[in-house]
Amino acid sequence: MTNRDAARSRVPDDVPPPDRAFRLAFGGYIGVLVAGLVTAMAVLRRPAMASTAVTGTAVAGLGGGCLAGVAFAGHSPGLAVRLGRTRRRRAALLLPAVPFGLAVAASLVGPLESRLAFVALVSMVVVALTGGLVTWMAQTRYVDAVTSDAPVATWQWEPPSSPTLDAVVFAMWLLLGAANAYRGDWLQSIVWAGLALLWLCSGLAEDRWRIGSMGATPEIRVHETGLVKQRPYTRLIVLWDDVDHVRLRADDLVLDRSLFDVRFDRDELAALEAAHEEIERRLPN
Repeated sequence: MTNRDAARSRVPDDVPPPDRAFRLAFGGYIGVLVAGLVTAMAVLRRPAMASTAVTGTAVAGLGGGCLAGVAFAGHSPGLAVRLGRTRRRRAALLLPAVPFGLAVAASLVGPLESRLAFVALVSMVVVALTGGLVTWMAQTRYVDAVTSDAPVATWQWEPPSSPTLDAVVFAMWLLLGAANAYRGDWLQSIVWAGLALLWLCSGLAEDRWRIGSMGATPEIRVHETGLVKQRPYTRLIVLWDDVDHVRLRADDLVLDRSLFDVRFDRDELAALEAAHEEIERRLPN
């Protein structure tokens, strides 16, 4: 086992089952995935199926999938931690949205039932949204599992944000969605509305905007395992074994980490010098 694998495996053996919020989120994710699959298959097999039957199929798939997902998560201790342990596992939660996107493309250029495009597009957007939610929750719970120790150092942090630009982009996509809905182009409307919702969720996860004073205070914490970036609603850890080198320049601190460097500007983290010294002490020789 490599040092990096060992670092990622530092999870307590007695990890409890996922909390209620994660179980519900995971159940919703499985529910929308099952609903999308069974509804798309039903429409593909029976193009003339009545709209009420399509809706009933979707509701049945959603309900059954939710119950199965909640039950599975409740009987799987450590599920959230395992899913949040690596970037590859977190990305895998978003992959089920890809087949729905391919179905949308195929229905637009091929002889497939046009109603399939609507079902596949809605499924793709909702699976991506719920998958992103489960990804952020799993990542946060993994961080909590490997940082049960008290932090040895903590600094206030201001994550980079541009609320005005984010608000403009969000409003623009919503307006495009509304305009397309007004013209009766529901596929385009769903695309723009889905992008707006994805933008909103990513902004909340990355602290580009907040809901009032809700959430934790953003900060940088040093633990035995790694460096934790605490955002209001999510947490991310940079394992020491993943950091090759740390560099302090005039106005920024850079943790060299293969293709994914971690950078802090002085506007975000005022205590660059103190953070540099503490991080250097923690890096493996």
